[in-house]
Amino acid sequence: MINLTRREKILAAGLTTFAVTWLMFALVFSPALERIRTLNRVIPDKQARLNQLVAKSTQYITLRDDLDNLHTKIDSQPHDFQLLSFLESLTAQCGLSEKVATMKQRVAQLESDYYETVVEIKLQQLTLTQLVDLLTRAESSDAVATTKSLYITQNPANAGLLDSVVEIHSARLNQSQAPGT
Repeated sequence: MINLTRREKILAAGLTTFAVTWLMFALVFSPALERIRTLNRVIPDKQARLNQLVAKSTQYITLRDDLDNLHTKIDSQPHDFQLLSFLESLTAQCGLSEKVATMKQRVAQLESDYYETVVEIKLQQLTLTQLVDLLTRAESSDAVATTKSLYITQNPANAGLLDSVVEIHSARLNQSQAPGT
C-alpha cells in the first residue's frame, strides 16, 4: 500500500470531495435545474391553452344546448305549418299585401332529418316602420322562422319610401321522421 503524507491525504480527500460534488451537480442538480427552467417556461403556455380549451368547451356546450332547443322547437311545430302561407297572412296583418311584388319559396335539404324552407319576399314602396313591424312579427311568432337576408334600397319613384328583399328561413322536420308517423 502507498504511504501518503498528511498533506497528500488532505489533497486527495479534497479532490475526491470536489469530484463527487462536481458529479452530483453535473448528474443530479444541473438536469433538475434545467427541467425546472423548462417547466417554468412551458407552464404559462399550457395554462393559457387550458383556459382556451375550457372556453371552447363552454362555447360548445352552449351551442349544443341551443341546437337541442332548436330541434325541440322544430319538432314541436305543427306538421301542417307552411312558411309561405304564414308569411302571406303576416303581410296581410301588417297591411303590406299590396306592397308585395313577388313571394318565392324554395326548399333545401339540411340534414337527413331536416329540410329548410326559404321564402324570398320583394316589397316595394313601404316605410321603414312597416318593414320593421313585419320582421319583428316574423321573428317573435311561434313559428321557427328567422330572417337570414335583408336588402333595402331607396325607392326610385319616391325618396321617402323603401324597396326591400327579405329572405326568411324555416327549418322543418321531414314528414317521414315526424314523431308518431
